[in-house]
Amino acid sequence: MALFAVNKPLGRTSHDVVDMARKLLGTRRVGHTGTLDPLATGVLILASDVSTKLVPFLSAEEKEYLAWVSFGATTNTLDAEGPIVEESSRRPTQREIEAALPAFLALMEQTPPAYSAVKVGGIKAYEAARKGQALKLEARPVKYHEVTLLAYDPAPIAYRIAHSAAGWQLSERGRQVELPRPLGAYPTAVIRLVVGPGTYIRSFARDLGEQLGSKAFLSGLVRTRVGRIGLEQAQEIDRLDVNKTLDELEALSCPSVELSHTETKRVMEGVPLPIPAKGLVALVGPKGRLVAMAEGDGFKLRIKRVFKE
Repeated sequence: MALFAVNKPLGRTSHDVVDMARKLLGTRRVGHTGTLDPLATGVLILASDVSTKLVPFLSAEEKEYLAWVSFGATTNTLDAEGPIVEESSRRPTQREIEAALPAFLALMEQTPPAYSAVKVGGIKAYEAARKGQALKLEARPVKYHEVTLLAYDPAPIAYRIAHSAAGWQLSERGRQVELPRPLGAYPTAVIRLVVGPGTYIRSFARDLGEQLGSKAFLSGLVRTRVGRIGLEQAQEIDRLDVNKTLDELEALSCPSVELSHTETKRVMEGVPLPIPAKGLVALVGPKGRLVAMAEGDGFKLRIKRVFKE
């Protein structure tokens, strides 16, 4: 199995990075565990060959971001792709932003951006939006675990960032962030978010602006963590070391269960095991290799995916 953590470059699509990895790895079987927009950077986990079977499980992991949210204007795409399509004279204060953030922790649903890959009737929203035929998108389940204001400046600032025990923070000694070309000197908040799967940070920027009686867009985004894999473990795609793979058990945040030879054989045949576990579980064979993913109901484990080399 082969998993890689890469730092997606600014301006590249996630699909661009997958194509680069296919050439470097010599296989067409490469996928990723969660799209990053072209103007975002940060952790993109790639899976190749049999590891592609892990994609649905890694895609469901929580994610951590540092988001640059600019106030006083918005764009069709809700990010710095531009152009500015609407402005507002309202400029929230730092205290107002801090007071608005806790409301997101109780949020259960949120409407995706018009420019997203969400499909309605088989049509992708961004394809319809580019034709001027915006689709009516329904609110989707979301989960915000943490929303913290780190800075508020008169314009976007490409800070340095570093990992800490409390998550990624702004740090003069950290790695340099690369932001998109600024669309103007709009006051900009830097916000750390920890969210569940399916959460659009561009929607967060839009809704935060509306909550504060202003307009807002995402002027920069860095994904600093996917599940247990942080930006500090990510390689640069143009210098990818094909031998520097992630341990799949370390990448998964779910608990694991070690199996006997007999249990492993039953799992390979798709037979449920009478093990009293709940939720998603990684099943490990006698040789310490991940052999399957299963889901427990408290009485037995139902096999969801088997990994055969």
